[in-house]
Amino acid sequence: MKLTIDTAKCRCKEIKLCTCVCPYGFIWELDEKKFPRVNQDLAYYCIACGHCESICPSSAIKVENITEPPTGYDKKNKIPAEDIKLFLKTRRSVRTFKDTPIPRKELEDLLNIARWIPTASNKQQVKWMVINSKEKIKQISSLVIDFIKNSKMAKELVERFDQGDDIVLRNAPHLIIALGEKNYFWGNAEAGIALTYLELYAHAKRLGTCWAGYFTRAATSYQPLTDYLDLPENYAVCGGIMIGYPVFRLHSIPFRNHLDVVWR
Repeated sequence: MKLTIDTAKCRCKEIKLCTCVCPYGFIWELDEKKFPRVNQDLAYYCIACGHCESICPSSAIKVENITEPPTGYDKKNKIPAEDIKLFLKTRRSVRTFKDTPIPRKELEDLLNIARWIPTASNKQQVKWMVINSKEKIKQISSLVIDFIKNSKMAKELVERFDQGDDIVLRNAPHLIIALGEKNYFWGNAEAGIALTYLELYAHAKRLGTCWAGYFTRAATSYQPLTDYLDLPENYAVCGGIMIGYPVFRLHSIPFRNHLDVVWR
């Protein structure tokens, strides 16, 4: 990884902010004029996280493969903690959706926010698949029911589905699927974080979401379903959520189990 530092702009030779925030701070050294630079013998450790570029108060650093410059923001503009607490506690799973589809621009906005999740070594490997067709969602639900039948579990779900009640994907107008690289250790974890980011942002936009548990389980082991999805090469389903405009809204916050923690 190559970093360029405009020494005419650099103002922190003593503090070395770039070194302090770097995940691998040992890769930095000082040049003959005491300006920071990356030791090229250790440059392969750089994960292009952009921390050095973002913390530089004089915009002296440029990470070459980051195509967009850091976005400035007002650090004084903070959301009160109590507001965030209420926001998190009022997020609920939605299982009854309106037939109205969400505009593609809105879906893209939801997916876009998930680019800012933390990922191992900044790999940013999560890919997405969005199912917008009601017919395709119905077919996916049917394949999941076939999986449940073959697994000989939850026969009641099969009976309800046969009666016209889509207990699998709840007649949602959209299914958003997070994909991860096969054999990548952190794939499921990063997909879960990405889906959580997306779900919380959807809550802020007054959209309804619900994790597609039956679908996710089937999509990881039922070949007819994975064949139907036609996944990108070397990628697997790590999770999915139903999303749409909710029919109902809750008026209170349901109870949760008491905190269970071991202090050492």
